[in-house]
This record gives sequence, C-alpha cells and structure tokens, in this order.
Amino acid sequence: MFLLGHSCWSYLFCKLTGRQVRVNLPAYMALVAGVLPDFDIYFKPFIQHHTYSHSLVVLLPICAVLIVRFKGLGLAFSTGILSHLVADSFVGTIPPLYPLSDFQLGMSLGLPSPADTALEIGAFGLVLALASLNGDQKLVTKPHRESVYLAIPMVSIVTLTLLFAGDNNIPLAAFAFSRKALTLITLGHAALIGILGLGVFQGIRAFIADNRRPLKDSSGPPAQQ
Repeated sequence: MFLLGHSCWSYLFCKLTGRQVRVNLPAYMALVAGVLPDFDIYFKPFIQHHTYSHSLVVLLPICAVLIVRFKGLGLAFSTGILSHLVADSFVGTIPPLYPLSDFQLGMSLGLPSPADTALEIGAFGLVLALASLNGDQKLVTKPHRESVYLAIPMVSIVTLTLLFAGDNNIPLAAFAFSRKALTLITLGHAALIGILGLGVFQGIRAFIADNRRPLKDSSGPPAQQ
C-alpha cells in the first residue's frame, strides 16, 4: 500500500482505539504511526526494505514495550503501527516471521489495483469525516501550536516517496499518472500533503501570535504622575 493509505488507516485505528481506552493520541502521531514500518527506506542499503520492520517478530515486542510504558497511548499508537502490516497483507504480502523465516503472508490483491485504490481513497475520506467529528479539523482551520507537528507526517510521506522512487529508478512524475488508479492515489497524496501543509502554516501562525502577545501586554498606558 502507498503512504496515503498507511497514514490514513493508521489515523483511523489509532483514534478509534484511543476512544475505547479513553486517550486522545495527537493527530500527527496517529498519522505517522502507520508510516513507521517504511522508515527502513531511510536506512537502505543497511536494511532491506520490507523485511525487519514488516515482521511481527520484530514489531510485537516493540509494541509490547510501548503499551507497558505508555499504557493507553502506547496501545493506540501500536495499533497504528500494526495497521501497516494489515494493509500490506491485503494488497501484497508481509514476512511475519522474518528473520526466522522468509514465509510470506497476504492476499496479494495488487498494487496498484482497484482494491488498493478503494482502500486508500476510502480511508482518506473516512479520515476527513472522523477529523470533522473529533475536532482535529481545527488543526488546519485555526491557529494552534500543536499543528506545527503535522510537519512530521508531511515530511515523512514526501521524503519516503522520493527516496523509494530514487532507489528503484522509478520516474515518479510519469508513474504517478500512468493509470487511472494511480492518478486517484496521486491526487489523494497531493490533497493530504496540502492539508498537512496548511496545518503546519496554522501552527507557525500560532507560534508567531504567542511570541507577539507578551510585547503587546507589556506595552500599557504610561504611568500618570
């Protein structure tokens, strides 16, 4: 699955799990959790993509530590991480027992494919709906300091996409619009990055406003003699 789907499904899993355990994972963490398994792209050629970071042998102990250390927040974040493996197993395969075994598990619906496009665009639509219900839409509609952290998933998605394309000699511009399914996913990526970018802008606005406020508060009327 592409990073549009991974980030969106992660957001949905994290937020819905958080609601059950009564914690509110920040939006930027909910979005980036599902992208983390693809961080192995940053470490190529030292780590081969789609191996250790896509294995339950590796991820389950990490998630267990997160849950023990951070309780509900750790559980919500862990569901986002593991959603990456669930998504990849639908459209392709994952090595759940790596490095103990090279066994591959998955439905292999195809990437790209109509099924993948439906999963990714559908998840994006659900994220927009859920964000409007849980209040996260305020991060992009009004100045909030927390909004600046949306730069983390935004930069992650952009850099991982560019690095993966470069590592595999993929002409990104031509590939992005080579099929109708890919065109829809490309437009979805662009929309998500645009929304995150607007959120970062709102975060910067909030920081600037907060830095100016003490100056205004300290400049009162001159003392009367």
